[in-house]
Amino acid sequence: MYSTDININGINGAREFVALTAKYPKIKITLNHNEYEIDAHSIIGILSLDLSKPIALEADGPDLEAFINALKPFTV
Repeated sequence: MYSTDININGINGAREFVALTAKYPKIKITLNHNEYEIDAHSIIGILSLDLSKPIALEADGPDLEAFINALKPFTV
């Protein structure tokens, strides 16, 4: 399992992030912010979060190393 904090900047950042997660459909990716836990593959879920603050990300599954490398532009 991999955990980190990420920043998603606005609607365009959310689109880019969901496009990234779509490349890894077999990885379970969740975002946790306050009491909310959402599926990171859902743009509607992401847009429901407060994007002005860092968001905790947890990921687990196959091809995790490639996902971690692709995630670097979003990590805090």
